[in-house]
Order: sequence, then structure tokens, then C-alpha cells
Amino acid sequence: MSRRWIPVIVLALLFFVPGVAHACPVCFDPRDQSNGTFLASTAFLSLFPLGMLGSAGLWVRKRIRDMRAGEQGEESEE
Repeated sequence: MSRRWIPVIVLALLFFVPGVAHACPVCFDPRDQSNGTFLASTAFLSLFPLGMLGSAGLWVRKRIRDMRAGEQGEESEE
């Protein structure tokens, strides 16, 4: 077999194999009632870091506003 067929075989395997190999049989069983739980935990684990970043951003924004308000208060006292 020549080397030019290797990329074709690799691409064919990448295209066809994921449909057969699931992460686990429990996650993809349509009859199982725990699918909602898996979906909820996936959503939580995806959105939790975004919430943390958003909260940190809001905290920094509030802290900057408080510092600016403190600077303006000091200037008006002088």
C-alpha cells in the first residue's frame, strides 16, 4: 500500500468511528430516565465557569467604581 492512502484511511476512520464509539452506554440510552440528569450536569459544568468569570468581572467593576468614588470624595474634601 502506498503512503498516499494513509491520510484517506485516517480521515475515513475519523469520520465513521465516532458514530459507533460512544463515551458510555448510559449517556446515550434513549430509554433510560437518567438522561435528564446527565444533561443537567453537563449544562451545569458548562455554565458554572462562565458564571464564575461573570461574577469576578462584576466584582472588579464594582471595586473600580468604589475606588473612583473614594478618589473623587478625597478631591472634594481638599
